[in-house]
Amino acid sequence: MNRHLLFLFVLLLVAAQESPPIAITSPAPDETLRAQVTITGKVDVPSFLSAQLDFAYASNPTNTWFTIQTFTQPLTDSTLATWDTTSITDGDYVLRLRVNFEDGTSQEVTVPIKIGNDALPTPTLVPTSTPEPDTVLIPTPFLIAASPTPTDIPRSTPTALPPNPVSLGQNQLYASLGRGALVILGLFALAGIIIRVRRF
Repeated sequence: MNRHLLFLFVLLLVAAQESPPIAITSPAPDETLRAQVTITGKVDVPSFLSAQLDFAYASNPTNTWFTIQTFTQPLTDSTLATWDTTSITDGDYVLRLRVNFEDGTSQEVTVPIKIGNDALPTPTLVPTSTPEPDTVLIPTPFLIAASPTPTDIPRSTPTALPPNPVSLGQNQLYASLGRGALVILGLFALAGIIIRVRRF
């Protein structure tokens, strides 16, 4: 029985050593953050004086940190801060949780992260249903009636004009001229006779 208790005590010690008293539990390392982000962690150590949550550029040659939140009480597995990442340029950053102890020393943990507000996440395609095969509509053919072959329109044959009753033949014309000449001669003769009678 004592061996069992000793074994459980050893397991508890190992578990306590594996679970660090200072940790950032969320976000995970190399996670891409967008918009409002909840940062969780724990700061539960003896001789706790104060703590602060900071961030810096991944390439930080000047060791410049920007404070997100400060703490005056130890916290265990709770929300450390709600961070608005929309005011920060996209890129690689580091989160740091630093604890200050009463003896003037400090301890810290860091987590690399990425800010990607301008980079849209890749959409996950969810198949909804099997697409139905496309229906091809074939138009109904229709025949164009051929135009009838043009035929010649029969033309009427001109009929002969009836003879003109007023027209004169050549013989009649000569006879008329002869009669007219005789009448004129008779008139001249008559006129000459009348003139002579008056002289006498």
